Amino acid sequence: MRLCVPWTLALFLTAWLAGRVTAQNFVPQQINPPFGFYWGETEQAIALVVNRAQARVVDRTVVNGRDTWTIEGLVQPALRRAIIYFGTAKTLVEVELQYEQPEWDLVAYEEFLNSARKRLEAKYGPPIVLARDKKPEGDIMETVVGYRWQQASSSIQLIFYSAQRNNDVYRTVSLHYRAG
Repeated sequence: MRLCVPWTLALFLTAWLAGRVTAQNFVPQQINPPFGFYWGETEQAIALVVNRAQARVVDRTVVNGRDTWTIEGLVQPALRRAIIYFGTAKTLVEVELQYEQPEWDLVAYEEFLNSARKRLEAKYGPPIVLARDKKPEGDIMETVVGYRWQQASSSIQLIFYSAQRNNDVYRTVSLHYRAG
């Protein structure tokens, strides 16, 4: 049975795609982080925005020498969590958004991925294909599809990842906004 993408997500994606431009008048836009964040914002400024949004930092850790916050409760359809990375100056350098819905089947994930890719293409032009791979890793079948859009001072990657062992399935779509 094919599950439908929830109607709120469908409305979100419709609104998201409404701003599409044609190839004749395409002008790439600067890639900024989501939620009104700005590259180089301090941890204190990000904490203020998170609190105002009534979201919560559920984990603070250090990953590869960078302070990393996992945030839940930011309002966006299908968003499971956001992971915020701060550089050595304790300022914003990366935002990762992870989209997951337990009721989605593979078709719903593909629809979400394709809608996001089309929207990003409309804003930033054709992507660089990073990966299009499906292969076994031991007894797990892994699928990775990835795209990147690069501007002078920032980039965004759109990644689909799936791992399946028998009836156990994990799937996610993530957007990685990066400064530099």
